[in-house]
Amino acid sequence: MLRARSLSQLPDKPAQRGLPAAVRTIFTQRANAAVPLHWLSTAAAFSGTGGLVSGDDLAELIRHRCEVAGWLPESLPVSLVARWIVSRAVVSLDSPWGPLFPLFQFNLPTASLVDAMAPLLDELRPVFDDVELALWFVTPNDWLGGARPVSAMHHSLPAVLQAARADRFVAGGH
Repeated sequence: MLRARSLSQLPDKPAQRGLPAAVRTIFTQRANAAVPLHWLSTAAAFSGTGGLVSGDDLAELIRHRCEVAGWLPESLPVSLVARWIVSRAVVSLDSPWGPLFPLFQFNLPTASLVDAMAPLLDELRPVFDDVELALWFVTPNDWLGGARPVSAMHHSLPAVLQAARADRFVAGGH
């Protein structure tokens, strides 16, 4: 199975607007890789937040950033990524290339997760599946005055937590 090495391997052109639903399942070709058209819009949603990477690429990015900073994490980067996945401490998307991870949730130079992720995931995991959860972060949110949670969580975490609670209540009734 083909695995995406980075967002740059996804097709350049966005999905064509106005196509009937039956046609949207047709695949677009680029560099001998077939890509479902819905992945074009999904990849585009994360392009302004660092993009999407595979687990192998994430481990390599962590290793490289730590080397540049002049230190090594306590665990091997691949073990660290595996631990995050198993504990569900990160958001991932199942794709035709395997799991992809939005980069906004990682602090690569310190080989850690962004602090705001844990409380937000605690609020939202009970009512959202992985795709809904990932897209929640990059979608403008009415509770935040149209700001995207991924942007607001760095300077207004209490407001983003309130938005997560409100969306959890709306989505799950609790």
